[in-house]
Amino acid sequence: MSLIPHPADAIVFAPDLPRAYDTHRPAWALPGAKKLVVSVLLHAPSYQDDLPAGAFSPKSMQGGVGRDTSEPRHGQVARLSQWDFGLTTGIWRLLDIADRAGVPVAVALDEFGARTVPGLARGVAARADEIVVRGAGANVILSPEMDAATERAYIGRARDAVQRLTGREATGWFGPERAGTSRTTALLREAGFGWFGDWPVDERPVALTGASDGLVAVPHPLETEDMFELYARGIVAADYEELLTATVDQLIADADVVGARHLGLSLFGWVSGQACFADVVERTFRMLAAHPDVLLATPGGVAELAE
Repeated sequence: MSLIPHPADAIVFAPDLPRAYDTHRPAWALPGAKKLVVSVLLHAPSYQDDLPAGAFSPKSMQGGVGRDTSEPRHGQVARLSQWDFGLTTGIWRLLDIADRAGVPVAVALDEFGARTVPGLARGVAARADEIVVRGAGANVILSPEMDAATERAYIGRARDAVQRLTGREATGWFGPERAGTSRTTALLREAGFGWFGDWPVDERPVALTGASDGLVAVPHPLETEDMFELYARGIVAADYEELLTATVDQLIADADVVGARHLGLSLFGWVSGQACFADVVERTFRMLAAHPDVLLATPGGVAELAE
């Protein structure tokens, strides 16, 4: 039974997802009787102005980049440099803040950024608590128009590049633009991944079944993602900080009724890594680190707690 009706030709991919929800499943418990586990995922995506031959790309993207604009097709320096800022400056500011607050973080790198940005892969590898594979590039996505062999090669190539250039094993995946196909979860498991973060499907990790058995969905909701709220929603920084605090408070309150909760906090180097948002991140991280009901973990650590 699907709870979300959709037309027969809609692209709705949630293969191997168990349909069990809070009123029909045992309460989830966390170590130390904590009520909320928070995992922080920092994104360091690289936008490609010149797409590789045969690549699939979204029509438009947050931050004003993309092909569906009236601006010149290539060389949009004022727009593209906003994404590059996340790699040269923003991601390092976020890592500094996390260090000061004592918050463990995962960092998601893509193939092109790891391969072409000097010092990015090794620098991140030396500081991140977990490395996550973020596909080929910010705007080079998985598409239903791919055949299975092409999709399998895309996943394997991205995984191999990030692991080779960081010198670290990566068991987590976050697809650019959260894009995928009906095969993606099975192919991720085949490629050795243990979790992925694309689906904002729950408030606790969900172990998939069937062909994806062994893969865990570790949700990262859009409503607390900085890029979505600050660019798509257009809220101001003070309201975003209040939203994060209110989310934590509500999840902890809900834990007394339905069991422990998870919040996957997704932050981008080119968004929260900007100086104007740094104080919001710092106060939020310090609040989380000091909260007696909050357990801090990497997304991979959360996946290991899935039931």
